[in-house]
Amino acid sequence: MRYQIRSILLAICFFLATDASAISFTADAIQMRGESPGQARMFWKDGSVRFEYLDQGVPMVQIFDNKNRKVIWLDTKNKVYMQRELTEEQAAPVDINTSEKYNPCTNFTEAECNFLKSTQYNGRAADKWLLTFNVDDKDHHVFQWIDQQHRILIRQENPDGSVLDVKILDDQEVNGRQVRKVDMIAISPDGSSVHGIQWYDEELNIVVRQQVDDGSIDELRNIKVEDVSSNLFAIPEGYKSVESQLTDSNSNLP
Repeated sequence: MRYQIRSILLAICFFLATDASAISFTADAIQMRGESPGQARMFWKDGSVRFEYLDQGVPMVQIFDNKNRKVIWLDTKNKVYMQRELTEEQAAPVDINTSEKYNPCTNFTEAECNFLKSTQYNGRAADKWLLTFNVDDKDHHVFQWIDQQHRILIRQENPDGSVLDVKILDDQEVNGRQVRKVDMIAISPDGSSVHGIQWYDEELNIVVRQQVDDGSIDELRNIKVEDVSSNLFAIPEGYKSVESQLTDSNSNLP
């Protein structure tokens, strides 16, 4: 049985939001992959996100319209658009969680959930929990430590020997903003591991920087808290859908 660690920390997903409607802002979204960095202008409002970027020299826009559950692509040069339903995977960057804090009993409803004690872990006050799963009429025990201040998972020990370990450092700074650093390592039963670090902005309620072992980095720079027009997340007047454009082209064929 594979025990999924359900927490913001393991997701390692850029632009995590616990209260997506709390604030609006603009920023430069930087994505570094080897020697080929990517950059987009980002606009955030009420949990929806707009990215403006160049695709092979063509100005493009991608919109995650969380309210209407749509993802939209705009070709601003040819004034055409494509629209699709927003899948759960696509929705994650803009609406991964509500403001509710992590609770093992609600995250694992199929398990027997027992609070064990309050303790210290990695220098922080934590609550230790025992989750008992019944697998083929046998008990499988999972231990979790939950940070008392931030109510997030900071350690999980699984019966197969795999472990999640998280270190939290408050009062850090990234690009002039106050952040919380979250350093996570997930170790599998064979000893291999996955390591990631996130820097979480308390005011914006999102991750503004993250990096993993292969050197990949996602980061928000030049963040400016300001009002963002709702019109930026809608299809502009005069744009035609890609599908209708293809239909018009086919109707003109001899």
